[in-house]
Amino acid sequence: MRTVQEGFRWAPFEKLEGIYFEEKDFRETLDGGQAFTWRGLDASPLGFAAAYEGVFRSTALRAALDGRGSVHICAPSDAPEGAAENFLEYIDAKTDYAPIRETLLKTGDANIAKALKIWPTLRILRQSPAEAIVCFICSSSKRIVQIKQCVALLSEKLGGYAGGGRRAVPSFEAIAAAPLETLRECKLGFRAGYLKKSAEKIVSDGFDPDSLREIPYAEAKKYLTSLSGIGDKVADCILLFGASRFEAFPVDTWIKQAMTALYSTPPNAGKIREFAAERFGGYAGFAQQLIFAAIRKNLF
Repeated sequence: MRTVQEGFRWAPFEKLEGIYFEEKDFRETLDGGQAFTWRGLDASPLGFAAAYEGVFRSTALRAALDGRGSVHICAPSDAPEGAAENFLEYIDAKTDYAPIRETLLKTGDANIAKALKIWPTLRILRQSPAEAIVCFICSSSKRIVQIKQCVALLSEKLGGYAGGGRRAVPSFEAIAAAPLETLRECKLGFRAGYLKKSAEKIVSDGFDPDSLREIPYAEAKKYLTSLSGIGDKVADCILLFGASRFEAFPVDTWIKQAMTALYSTPPNAGKIREFAAERFGGYAGFAQQLIFAAIRKNLF
């Protein structure tokens, strides 16, 4: 395990090429419930419109947006190398969202057309599936600010050093080996037992979380829901935000309310997922995030 280094410094910000965000989309992508390891910074002294500091894939990073929509990043001197390339992959910069958005527009769905206008540059994060499993087990019945607190405490106690004085989301091996009381100290409540049992099973099975990107969706979801504390909604969150499975359609309270109000679907998660799959096809997950973000911000 890497140890904290003294005297680290943050490098100058560098501009990333080939990626553009509107400010509200940048904030929503990093800090709208897809991930829980970012915290906002005071952007003005840094000369930016928005700025965040966080940890992704065991690397500490600062990411900022300028007034023209360009993304800039900087890493601490004691962080692993390759931050720029890894962050571009993390924000899914190589994916062209134009055909995805066009496909959704062609459905003729007026709600999605409106949401696409509200969020013209929103993206789906391409996180580490392992980190997504840990974070979304922590997320059950909690608000975003509470989830962030739990993940931060868990990382401080069990995570490897990520640079910049920050620690990463811990590995399954570290969680499985930790006393249950240590997990409870992270304000996880009943989720502590779920997290430990899930970590123990993943380690025992020798399961590779990265395989969630490649194996059939139904098979991936079946394995995830065999873990403690993971039902359909959490499994779909992991698959969408951790494994880039755009067919996944997480149904939480916000989405259930939105779908019943906008489409008069029955207030049943299974029926809502069936409707979304039929209406939005393989991009149902992106449609979900557009609707979720708009409803949560009272923009519909």
